[in-house]
Amino acid sequence: MKKILSILLMLSISLAGYSENKGYKIKIKIDGMQDTACYLINYFGQQRYYKDTAQFNSSGVVIFEGNEPHHGGIYGVYTGGKLLFELVINDESLIDLETDTLDYIQNMKIKKSKENEVFFEHLKFITGKQKASQPLREKLMAEKTSDKEKTKINEQLIQIGDDIIEYRLNIIKEYPNLFVSKIFKTMKEPQAPEYNDIKSDSLKRLLKYQYVKTHFWDDVDFSDARINYTPLYHNKLEKYFQKIVYPMPDSIIKEVDIIIGKSKANKDIFKYTVHHLLSYYEKSKIMGMDGIFSHIGLNYYTHDLAYWADSAQIEKVQDRARKIAPLIIGKPAINLSLLDTSGNNWINMYRDVQSEYTVLIFWDPDCGHCKKELPKLAHYIDSVKSTIDIKVYSVSSHHNAQWKKFITDYNLDFINVAVPQEVYEDQQKATDYIIKGLTDLKSLNYNITYDVYTTPQLYLLDKSKTIIAKKLDAALLKTVIGREEARKIK
Repeated sequence: MKKILSILLMLSISLAGYSENKGYKIKIKIDGMQDTACYLINYFGQQRYYKDTAQFNSSGVVIFEGNEPHHGGIYGVYTGGKLLFELVINDESLIDLETDTLDYIQNMKIKKSKENEVFFEHLKFITGKQKASQPLREKLMAEKTSDKEKTKINEQLIQIGDDIIEYRLNIIKEYPNLFVSKIFKTMKEPQAPEYNDIKSDSLKRLLKYQYVKTHFWDDVDFSDARINYTPLYHNKLEKYFQKIVYPMPDSIIKEVDIIIGKSKANKDIFKYTVHHLLSYYEKSKIMGMDGIFSHIGLNYYTHDLAYWADSAQIEKVQDRARKIAPLIIGKPAINLSLLDTSGNNWINMYRDVQSEYTVLIFWDPDCGHCKKELPKLAHYIDSVKSTIDIKVYSVSSHHNAQWKKFITDYNLDFINVAVPQEVYEDQQKATDYIIKGLTDLKSLNYNITYDVYTTPQLYLLDKSKTIIAKKLDAALLKTVIGREEARKIK
């Protein structure tokens, strides 16, 4: 009995070791290809990376193999400076494919791999549908095509699209355990009801939009890291935040919290979601989107959650997010108190500037762009000051002759203030001014307070000094004020 038990124990250890080190082998034969380097590339979001390298032999066979299996995802076969085709890798230890250079997809034969058998049958089906739709699209664009013909063509194109959707749904139903089915489920987008009982077209559009938005993520499995190694999850994120979510910071932040919350089902999905959204809104040129970056940085790029980043990187993001947080649209502007051109009066922006609108602008006389933009601003303010209650609190870094000359030369009829020159030369002077209550550290270091690293920087404030808009030029300022004035009339 002891002998039998020891044999069983050895067998179980052997089998366990085999399952853990199953490895992988991908054999691809391409007729017409020989003696050239071949690369296996993988997706991570929208990016593609080299994963493995091998060589086609004289018979057109290339073999990728190793002891550690690749993570599930969509991979590409790349050689000669181009992507030949994609394939699916999941948990199959052997993938054996054969094709030729005449048509990599249509002539593909799957010798071993159920995942790729289903995947390439789908590709062949899609290719056929694309070929069928091409002449229809060309006819649709032709000038001589009548409206009646166009209606019929659109119906045919819709039917082709429906055929593709139905084909994928059938795969999902027939092969629920294949990764290919997970791919097609991730690709799915909700089809809104027609709402035929609703007479109002605008209400129909609203209901359809709400349905699509509500159900957009229904078929995405956030717990499955494999979707991260396809372009699908990235594309879904991009479409949702660029095309579906209402493009206002408050609405976006609400959706960011929901999607990041869902992504916590898998640490790799969470990592990608936070990193992508943080990067996207940091780079955004759209006014107000920096507030979203700040929200993500402060709430998710933290020492507790951002396990992939070192402490220095986390602190860098957190510091940037903290600087931006007080400066986002809808927040009260930070008060400033600086010295006017006479050198006698400290002008407090909250106390001394009373108007329906305050333009807060930071500039310097040696800034080339300021020389172009400040005169435009002066011209606009002069053109509207008789009808709109607006004042400009104009801030510069050096209270000197060059600054005053610029103001005179360009006729800047603003509330012009600057940091006193002696502050830079004598630390005690700054301390004295602060102790006397004339200014404060935030005002003297306004470039840090307002994150001014390039000039000009222009903010528009309302009557209570709440930030309405930021990073404007004279033309955009005119547009925003026009919008605000129109809103009052309504």
